[in-house]
Amino acid sequence: MLSRPHLHFLPSCSITNRLLHRSSAAFPNPPRGTRAPLSGSSTSIDNILSSDKSPLPSAIFLPPSHSPRDFSRTGKNFVQFVQRRSTVLQAITGDGDEMDEYRFPDSRLKKKMDDPEKTPLLLVACGSFSPITFLHLRMFVMAADYVKHNTDYEMIGGYLSPVSDAYKKQGLAPAEHRVAMCQLAIDKASSWLMVDPWEAEKKEYQPTAKVLDHFDHEINVIRKGIDTGNGTRKPVKISLLAGADLIQTMSTPGVWSEKDLDHILGRYGTFIIERSGTDIDEALASLQNYRDNIHVIQQLIQNDVSSTKIRLFLRRGMSVQYLIPAPVVEYIEQNHLYRDDARSSSTTSIQHADSDKGKSKEVPTAS
Repeated sequence: MLSRPHLHFLPSCSITNRLLHRSSAAFPNPPRGTRAPLSGSSTSIDNILSSDKSPLPSAIFLPPSHSPRDFSRTGKNFVQFVQRRSTVLQAITGDGDEMDEYRFPDSRLKKKMDDPEKTPLLLVACGSFSPITFLHLRMFVMAADYVKHNTDYEMIGGYLSPVSDAYKKQGLAPAEHRVAMCQLAIDKASSWLMVDPWEAEKKEYQPTAKVLDHFDHEINVIRKGIDTGNGTRKPVKISLLAGADLIQTMSTPGVWSEKDLDHILGRYGTFIIERSGTDIDEALASLQNYRDNIHVIQQLIQNDVSSTKIRLFLRRGMSVQYLIPAPVVEYIEQNHLYRDDARSSSTTSIQHADSDKGKSKEVPTAS
């Protein structure tokens, strides 16, 4: 699976004011799989993290490769930019709990198709992102490769849509922090990924189906799709990008409403990242009516990182370097996030990995 030359996202006034009270260092300059025991240890990582024993023995964690790019409005420059534009932010976002005016981030959207014969595709990842990890970013990259080599779609952009605080999920950091961390994660690591604060800023929980409708409206109604390059415009295919655990919940009776399920899989479809330990075939068997609209992407290099594990590491004072983007690590440290998460239990099994890419209102998933 997939990924702005300059910032397209302006936080709401309430978020901005809180961020500006912090040091500009909060925005530093940039500079899933069986679980085998660690080498030299007969105890699994799951048991270690769910016990009161000492931290893990030394281990090496390698992050996925990235292609950093240089953009001007990032890091400390972002804070200065927000300060200079404070009056504009007042007019754009207002002072309420929700945005009085909303500006859809589109600066990294492809403006014109390379191949007008293909179908333009936009991927949306909905989730908690508490915090965002390298796997969240890798999902988009894996999806992009899959789309390029196995479909007749042409990728025009990707969005991260953090859930609102109304979701009340275990381990959920305030929306202002999750949006900021997502923004920091993509600022210099991607040229086509964007963060849309629309869902995060909502006072009430927004079902995934409604979130996808929002993107469809912004792209196909307001912007009339995309320029094909031959004088015409095409409607863009909006699809949900998620992990295999989402398909398992969708195939479980009673978790998702039939109406929402049909709306998501029937109208929009989904690109699913295969995950070790998840039986996708069994899940797909109960979703045969939507089989043509469900794309399963194989994860060639297993990545078992999850937000749940990151939070557990942090609560135990263990390093998460090279597991999540460096600017996010620094932001977490600057804002003292996840150190004493009263909503999480120290005995929580790390095997309950998070589903940060989709969710149903009826049964929240851990993240």
